[in-house]
Amino acid sequence: MSEEWKQRLKDYYDGNLSEQEAAEVEKELEKLDTYQEVIAEELQTSENTTEELSSDKAGKIIKNSIRNARFSLAAYVTMIVLLILPVMMMGSYLYYGWGQKAEDLIQVAIQTVYVTEPNVSLEEMEVERTFGLFTFDVDMDLYKRVGKNDISLGDWEVSYNFSDAEFPKRNYIIENPPQDIPLPETKKLFHPEGIVSNRDENAWNTLEKLPKGTVAELYVSLEDTYAPSDMRGVLQDVDAEWRWYAIDTGLEAEGKSSEGGFLPPIGYPAQQDPDGWSPYNSRRKNEEQFMESLRFLAKYEEQATNIAHAKWLDLEDRIDYLEGNGLKAYGGVVTGPTKELLKLRDNDAVRTIHIGEVRLWNW
Repeated sequence: MSEEWKQRLKDYYDGNLSEQEAAEVEKELEKLDTYQEVIAEELQTSENTTEELSSDKAGKIIKNSIRNARFSLAAYVTMIVLLILPVMMMGSYLYYGWGQKAEDLIQVAIQTVYVTEPNVSLEEMEVERTFGLFTFDVDMDLYKRVGKNDISLGDWEVSYNFSDAEFPKRNYIIENPPQDIPLPETKKLFHPEGIVSNRDENAWNTLEKLPKGTVAELYVSLEDTYAPSDMRGVLQDVDAEWRWYAIDTGLEAEGKSSEGGFLPPIGYPAQQDPDGWSPYNSRRKNEEQFMESLRFLAKYEEQATNIAHAKWLDLEDRIDYLEGNGLKAYGGVVTGPTKELLKLRDNDAVRTIHIGEVRLWNW
């Protein structure tokens, strides 16, 4: 026993310690009582031995007792964890299963992509979900239609903590991926009354120089707005097709949210998806399914905003405008043979273009 401990013990009995120091001494005394009990049990097993207990043997007994106590404590903690973990996992499954919460959050990720990512689609079999302890991840492979083929863009991993969506991990395999948070200087679609903040002066020349045996993706901004049913007529005799419509929601002319921040376009696929699982399947018109998507996402606007390439979506304001004014497109994404798209240069309806992805002939 050290001199320091003897002095603390004396101060304890004399009442010269603070409450905290006295509590620490009492804990040590409780440990000593435990060790003495263990030693007594060890001695009882040697009742027939009259040999006096040596200090070395006593030390070994104390060390073994401490080791056994630590092992027992670790075993108890492990047992408690093993019992609690399954209960918490069951609670996690109940949390996400109640009222189809998990399915709704998965749909938030899927429908956010279709509404906010021009000409981007998903495949059902390549949307994976992984559940954890009150967390789950949604992994999605993204595709674009260029010509007649879907090309892989990469994948997004959307993580949820309880119901809160984190900023996605985006892994692109294309040469010029979009910025995580776009700026006006990178905008590719412009409202007829909006300022063109990112005009590509060489776009037509670039399109002209591309080989004849190629297909391209083109972001087309128009001089006016059109009903979705009239958009096909804008292409006139051009052998190409619309893949995505950018919709006027009353905020696109200024391009700013109600709080003054930059507001990227929203829209929906121009073509129906033959897969029944898709938010834009062939059961109803895409215009109807677009409005349904907006109303659904408005319930989860915070999550949708975290997932999208945007800091604001202003879905309630946009829904009110569309319900009062109907749907009008001011541009969108077109794909087709490069030389066919070049014909749009003489189209009076076209205001400006941006070239997207280009691939070898597949038309």
